[in-house]
Amino acid sequence: MQNEATITDADRAYERIKDMIVTLEMSPGAVIQEHLLKERLELGRTPIREALKRLEAENLVIIKPRRGIFVADITITDLTQIYEVRIELETLCARLAAQRATPSFINRMELLVDEYRTIPEDDLPALFAIDRKFHITLADATLNSFLSRELELFYNLSLRIWYLALNSIQSLDIDVDAHPNILAAIKQHDTDLAEERMREHIRHFHQAIRKNL
Repeated sequence: MQNEATITDADRAYERIKDMIVTLEMSPGAVIQEHLLKERLELGRTPIREALKRLEAENLVIIKPRRGIFVADITITDLTQIYEVRIELETLCARLAAQRATPSFINRMELLVDEYRTIPEDDLPALFAIDRKFHITLADATLNSFLSRELELFYNLSLRIWYLALNSIQSLDIDVDAHPNILAAIKQHDTDLAEERMREHIRHFHQAIRKNL
């Protein structure tokens, strides 16, 4: 996580635009107009262009010379392909976190588990937000920055698809015990169990999203 003092305008633009794309505030296929982003974000053209180039590298934006800049589209094929990558990244993270997580990371995950339990099951955006923090914190606990970056990239791609199914997901599709179960295995330093519980967590929600799309 970046220190507040080192966050640039390009970082701010990146986070804001990424959030608008992932939550579908900017819909798939939509034209991105730089001058409107400048007005809305109150930032200059250079940081916005830097942010858009970064989002293009993360497959959230498509830049077509002489044609324009577009929000990347979403297909059902994306769901399957992202899942295939994500289940391997996430289970690797769980295994390494069970080996390497420091007390500080474990404490942060415990706080997120506690917060998750306080959120109503029908408040899906809030549940998604905590789930994202939990997975990113767990990835950071691997102490492998390359792995953390890849996990966050594919999590964001997944989250965008989840928002497509937002109005169809039922409370039964949310496994509220997944996070505490994964964390318990990490605290026990049980790598096989941590990997197994993470795999089941990812598989369960993938099946729920596929059913509701």
